[in-house]
Amino acid sequence: MATLYSTYQAQVNARDVSDFVTNVSPKDSPFFSLIASNTGVARLKENVTDSLAAANDGNAIAEGGTLSDDTITTRSTESNYMQIFKKVINVTGTQEVTAKYGGVKSELAYQVKKRFTELATDVEKAFIQGNSASGTTAVARKLSGLVEKITTNTATADLTGATWTGTSDANLAAFEDILNDMFDQMYETGEAADTVLVGGDRKRRISKLSTKVTRNVDAEKKTQILSINMYDSDFGTMNIILDRYVPDANILAVALDMWEVSYLRRFTQFKLAKTTDSTRIAIVGELTLDGKTEKAGGKITAS
Repeated sequence: MATLYSTYQAQVNARDVSDFVTNVSPKDSPFFSLIASNTGVARLKENVTDSLAAANDGNAIAEGGTLSDDTITTRSTESNYMQIFKKVINVTGTQEVTAKYGGVKSELAYQVKKRFTELATDVEKAFIQGNSASGTTAVARKLSGLVEKITTNTATADLTGATWTGTSDANLAAFEDILNDMFDQMYETGEAADTVLVGGDRKRRISKLSTKVTRNVDAEKKTQILSINMYDSDFGTMNIILDRYVPDANILAVALDMWEVSYLRRFTQFKLAKTTDSTRIAIVGELTLDGKTEKAGGKITAS
């Protein structure tokens, strides 16, 4: 009787492995990608701020009157620490030359490219959630992100309240009022917002504001638009940006041109001393979130 020999018994059949690597992790960094950059010269980035006196329609003196001195306000500074970001790769000589699946020719090149992407997401999260630390030679300096840095134009909401979570027209109207109150605050302090950063839950809630609007849809296109990516408010048009690192308890608004990346050291890669049969490559960059003034931001916090 013939013996059936199948792939279940065979031990040396070729594997069907793709000639590319699919990266399944998030790699977007919208805020970091949107803002401009500049060059820093010290480990603490400082900006000098000043303000005008309130407009005074009673600014008048009598003919021949005394010229009295006006109050001179003291200029102040706002600052943020440069944070050192790093990735270190260590690949053995054998792994570098061994044949690999996924279309990977050089393990070192593949890992370097992957780490640069990771650094971008590290910076993005720090720019949103970072907590400031001055640091020492034993403790790393850390930059202050938007959630911590914005202190003037702020509003609060009840995390479990109807305004934050309810779906009725009244709930959505109350939510929209809070949103516009934040825009109003920024306008009143001098820097109108143009960009809103939100996580997934808040993005969906802002998109629900479209349900209050009657729309005529071309039936032949079979397309229903239920999202809001641009919001035309009384205080300007806002780009609504989905950012996975903005906590769902926050909504952030910024005047985008007032925020930059300040690099003390731009990201560079270099080989480390060779002490084993492996190659070590470090990628290092030193930078901070450079807000010309924190008043160029607004924040809603639900708790």
